[in-house]
Amino acid sequence: MPQQQSSRVPSPLGPPSDVNIGPLTRSLIAGAKWQGHDAFPAWQNWADDVESVMAFLANNNRFDHFRCLIQKTRTAQHRDAMLAEARGGFYLQRNGFKVLEWEPIGEGTARGEALVQLGESPAIFVEVKQPSWQGEHLPLMIADQRRLSPENRAARLARMKQPRFLPNVCEGGAVGSHHFSMSVVRRNALHKFSASQPNLVIVVDECNVTPVGLPALAHYVQSEFFQPAHDPSDPEDRYTYERLGGVLFLNTVSFGVDVEYNVEFVANPYVLAPCALPKEVVSIFETLTADTDRREELRHAGSNSFFRALMNRDTSITQTAVYPDPQL
Repeated sequence: MPQQQSSRVPSPLGPPSDVNIGPLTRSLIAGAKWQGHDAFPAWQNWADDVESVMAFLANNNRFDHFRCLIQKTRTAQHRDAMLAEARGGFYLQRNGFKVLEWEPIGEGTARGEALVQLGESPAIFVEVKQPSWQGEHLPLMIADQRRLSPENRAARLARMKQPRFLPNVCEGGAVGSHHFSMSVVRRNALHKFSASQPNLVIVVDECNVTPVGLPALAHYVQSEFFQPAHDPSDPEDRYTYERLGGVLFLNTVSFGVDVEYNVEFVANPYVLAPCALPKEVVSIFETLTADTDRREELRHAGSNSFFRALMNRDTSITQTAVYPDPQL
């Protein structure tokens, strides 16, 4: 999970002594195979957030099952992926949704994360994905991966095994988390959706730069909905988006006090009618996206960042973009 900057150096063998761990989180950590791999949860605000997520699971009769599974995972990366799935459900419930079923059946024997409902809306099949920074160290396309020199490939794989943040190291590179996130959705989620119910993907990322708030995110995602960027070298990368109602991008961040849940929602205009999200669901996601935008505008008011310049320029790009009319 993202951590705020501080002069305090967390212990590499567990939570710092000045972090008060809640009883559910303490139960989660005890006996876990990943215990001691890092300082999770390294900060009090993150510890409080994890405890709230665990309380959500407990209130929905899911905590014991979740604890059993997460304690068996061997790495912090897999632990964080499971926490991302839990956070997706937690965020939905916090905004008025209720969980009807865990691990519902989708297409064939594929199972999703949850079946949820907003008010009296139709039940919505939800799949949660967590694209992580490790995956960003390799090219998206198999052909590009094969073109890497043995030395380059070995260096990339070695970096993926290291902690996300290295002391006294400043890393940079192209920002492509929106491309990477949609590749994860396309390859790992689309095959789960049936054609008989509304379907939603929640992307809870841990990328180097979150896709939430990136200029032209919606523009790129809608172009992906219309024409998926399939990898011609990957026979499994063949699914299309007509059964997906939309993608809710979610990123957790803290600036030292509370943990904020920032979101950006992109609806799929080309979705099959039975798979479209209910209007009230689209409406609340659009409202939550606008709330995130307002918070970020206030936080960065008066700044002249590179991204803000791109966002201003992006207005003309999105206004002139032309897609086929989904009604034709």
